[in-house]
Amino acid sequence: MAIKQTQTKLFDFSDAGLDFCAGSKNLFPDRFKKMLTLGYNEQTVSSVSVAGNQVTLTYGGTHGYVADRVLKIDSGALASINGGEFWIDSVTTNTVTFTLDDAPTSVASGFTTQIASLGWELVYEQAHIHIYKFKHIDDSDMYARLCFQNATGTGRNCIAVGIGRTVDLALGYIADPNCMTDLATCATVTGATSNIRWDFTSSTARTFDNYTYSQGFATFGKGMVVGSYYHFALMYSQSSSAAYEHFAAVSAIMPFQSSYDILNYPLLLAQDNGAATITTSGQLSAMRAYLSINRMNLSGNSSELLDRNNAISSFLPPTIENFNTTTCQPVAVFTYSERQFAGYAIGLYQVLYNSSNSPAPKKGDFPALISEIDFSNYVAVHFIKSANSSGSSGTAWLSLPVEEIKIA
Repeated sequence: MAIKQTQTKLFDFSDAGLDFCAGSKNLFPDRFKKMLTLGYNEQTVSSVSVAGNQVTLTYGGTHGYVADRVLKIDSGALASINGGEFWIDSVTTNTVTFTLDDAPTSVASGFTTQIASLGWELVYEQAHIHIYKFKHIDDSDMYARLCFQNATGTGRNCIAVGIGRTVDLALGYIADPNCMTDLATCATVTGATSNIRWDFTSSTARTFDNYTYSQGFATFGKGMVVGSYYHFALMYSQSSSAAYEHFAAVSAIMPFQSSYDILNYPLLLAQDNGAATITTSGQLSAMRAYLSINRMNLSGNSSELLDRNNAISSFLPPTIENFNTTTCQPVAVFTYSERQFAGYAIGLYQVLYNSSNSPAPKKGDFPALISEIDFSNYVAVHFIKSANSSGSSGTAWLSLPVEEIKIA
């Protein structure tokens, strides 16, 4: 039964059922739980029509779904196919259509649908601390401990993230010695004394704590998530001033595999912006990459995490491709001090733009969803600036394909 891939999923901060911005500190635990485990925006189907391989679900009113999300069906004939998950091809106000070869000719209605989560398992939840179980790229169990900013605390909206293979559920700790101790055990984000966090705002202001997406758009711009059972990547801007376009960031847990046990962990992309209680700015110099307790780099020669404007031209020459085609290269991972090659991040690419003919890096335009030319798959593209400057100079561009991260 042919079906579009549903392993890797796409979310937008603006989605009905999420509706948050980078500054929405008080909403973060709930929204992360929805994206990672629960799903969101449950609706009841009133009728189903099947025409060839096109299945259309009709709802009794406005459903709020958008195309290019993965729909989860809870019961009935369709729930037993592909785990009940289907890529949404198109929508109208009250219908959703997806492709399914050899679809049942008759499907009873009355079932519920929602946007599918990444399928992570919430194994511990206590106040602002969550521990999720997910899969390493070799299908072994991994755990991610998310310590959210305390709702009553003063400081940047940030999350201290610890990753490990073992967990103490009685204490709510990561028990793996290859996880930094502060990230494995911190009771609050200020307890993450390594200062390695996912930073979502540059300001400590509490103005945005409960903002919706539309309330925060002028300040924070767009936000997007690409993820699966194996990875979770957030693309957003940290700006707490409408005057700045360039406080962009990518925070992620990305698949990585190594024959060295100490490196055979997911790649954590985070930031070091100092203590969580101070105002800071999002720049490339603050970006950090870790494999277990090991600081890594994503460039073999740059003093920063990534190379900037790392192409002479943004396009292939016309002798190869008579079209403005920009290529992407897999992101290589190096040891930090020695710049020794360790392997490649899986599902993460650097876009080879030159500053003279690249897109303008603006929080209202990026992250952006584009289509690659080989298979017409979507690719999420975002930028990270080296300084608070206008224009495209000093910019690193990353992309995450919305396609299967692991093919069985």
